Amino acid sequence: MKNTAGYLKVGALSVILLFSISACSKKTSQSSTTGATYATQKSNLGFKPYDDQALPNPPGMVFVQGGRTILGSYEQDLYGARDNVERTVTVNSFWMDETEVTNKDWREYVHYQYNPQNLSLPKNIEIEDPNAKGNEDLADPILPFIPDLQGPTHSKSNPKMMADIIPNDAVWTSNFSFNDVYAENYYSNPGFNNYPVVGVTWRQVVDYSKWRTDFVNLRQIFEMDFDELPLTFQEEFIVINETTGDYELGIGGQIIGDNNGDKQVISVEDFDDFQQEIIEFMNEEVNKRQFIERGIYLPQFRLPNEAEWEYAAKATIGTVYLDENEEYGRIYPWDGRSTRNPFGKKRGEHLANFKRGRGDYAGIAGNVNNDASVIPEAVGGREPNDFNLFNMAGNVSEWVFDTYRPLSYGDFDDLNPVRKDGTGDSEKDYGWESSQVRDSVSFNPQLEYRSLVNDRSKVYKGGSWKDVAYWMAPGTRRYLDMDRATSTIGFRCAMISIGSKQLDQSNGIISRVFGRK
Repeated sequence: MKNTAGYLKVGALSVILLFSISACSKKTSQSSTTGATYATQKSNLGFKPYDDQALPNPPGMVFVQGGRTILGSYEQDLYGARDNVERTVTVNSFWMDETEVTNKDWREYVHYQYNPQNLSLPKNIEIEDPNAKGNEDLADPILPFIPDLQGPTHSKSNPKMMADIIPNDAVWTSNFSFNDVYAENYYSNPGFNNYPVVGVTWRQVVDYSKWRTDFVNLRQIFEMDFDELPLTFQEEFIVINETTGDYELGIGGQIIGDNNGDKQVISVEDFDDFQQEIIEFMNEEVNKRQFIERGIYLPQFRLPNEAEWEYAAKATIGTVYLDENEEYGRIYPWDGRSTRNPFGKKRGEHLANFKRGRGDYAGIAGNVNNDASVIPEAVGGREPNDFNLFNMAGNVSEWVFDTYRPLSYGDFDDLNPVRKDGTGDSEKDYGWESSQVRDSVSFNPQLEYRSLVNDRSKVYKGGSWKDVAYWMAPGTRRYLDMDRATSTIGFRCAMISIGSKQLDQSNGIISRVFGRK
């Protein structure tokens, strides 16, 4: 009887607690500080707090749970640089691309620099299609849209020429090797579709990240009901047909294309201009804030900073006990000092694609791909680390956001550390009045030798297919001018995490199908 009473008490307490939690979590229609009733969608007056709805997971990314970590190189400092001394910091949660950005991804980017994207539109809106049935019977048949690839891209605020946005194929050429065949094929041939893009500069990568932000958010907007969009957007780009009551597309309140009574028909050129006008509108600070307040605008895709990249690569989440003690550190993104897999059917196979020694890029023939690949290999082909990130060691090195300084570790904050520029460690201390070309030694031969460190020097991390194992340690760091490219450096994007997320919040393609939860 005593035990029964105890069970009843526990049961009653559980029910009360459940109702309390439900009451606390239930969305209220009244302000807790002023007592005012919140406005609804149809209200003329009043404040409307938009739901704290979860943003969609960014495409192709996996969630990296932040926390305390020890950054710095665990490897022997062969160069005596002492530019990444161990220190304890905290990194906030963020999203990161599951794999490096591939050639196929970059060609998609180039395509959409000259073509509009296929948006979700109401049924009464039609984009002219030269292949549509009956087009050949028209007096003036619709001609196919052929973008001018010799001219500038269609961006209104940042137009560029084709040569400015494609990778530099010349990174493969050498007077003393037969690699020129890759200059013609590596980026363009479909056989290399899923290989990491290389030959891209830091500045090109930043432009790619900006385009990706605009592209994904534009698609996000057109997957919503127009009524849910800000009024300023509706007034600028949406027109209601007075006869049918249908939504039609416009610019400045004026419809675009033709209306044949049943449908609004828009040419590809006009649809392209329409999208570019929206992107310009979205990027104005006042307008962007309205989208952010409604929870319908993803944060920017960007390069991960050095701390984020190093934290994600080490993935020491796999070494932590419940009492927050790490059992051991990691030299590489996996356990142990070896570069080979110690477990299972793949025991003895290399865990990364790297140069094993002088002249040894792939090992002796015998396996499908030997022990490694002679050049970069397709992304996602080896074991992921404990954050489900692939190729965080080997294959290609990766650009990060930070400006290089050898003593940055002494200047960093201990929460989300980053070096954005030369603040506190001026390039003048390295022999530069400024890092402009006109001040360079090559432009002015009479100048004395200067260090390569200046505000144009950007950090890249991780080893590549052309590096020995030493550089695969996440703590090692190197740098290169922001406008230079090589056949060994690629990149992946990151994004801040809004609110709280759990470990299973993954939107990656490979881990979703083959990887671990």
